[in-house]
Amino acid sequence: MQGIGSKEQGTGRSLRLLAAAVLVCGALQAQQIDMGAKKPAGRDHVELLSDAVDVAAGKTQDVELRFRVDPGFHINSHTPMDEFLIPTKLTLDGAGVKVVSEEYPAGVKFKLPIGEGTILDVYQGEFRVMLRVVAPKGATTLSGMLRYQACDNAACFPPRTLGVKVTVNGR
Repeated sequence: MQGIGSKEQGTGRSLRLLAAAVLVCGALQAQQIDMGAKKPAGRDHVELLSDAVDVAAGKTQDVELRFRVDPGFHINSHTPMDEFLIPTKLTLDGAGVKVVSEEYPAGVKFKLPIGEGTILDVYQGEFRVMLRVVAPKGATTLSGMLRYQACDNAACFPPRTLGVKVTVNGR
């Protein structure tokens, strides 16, 4: 009889371990879903480096927005070499700060190391988008979105939209 009881105890212990594993996996999955909403650094492969700029209020001024692409990744330039590639595009909300113009940097030629070695026009590392703006006196938020598609040497990820928020201090 003792052997049967031990077997039942072992089965009970296995079920408890299995239940604990299911609970842990469920908690981790819930945490991943929550983390997905917060978009942890590096997940989208591009980040905004600029958070505030000072300008003379009421005057047209140049403002530089700095972005960084994660090492080992690239994104298509604003003017990719193929019409089927997704260009990098900054769209800004005009509330408060008037954006007169945008100027994107030239891309860098990049040869894919796989396949036929296709040449692309991309941004890697840090790149800057120049804006001409007119801001009112005081602090205003310049907001918008950067639309892009990140790729590594083997694959491209789904297109992403990075929220852009920069405090513009008109003095």
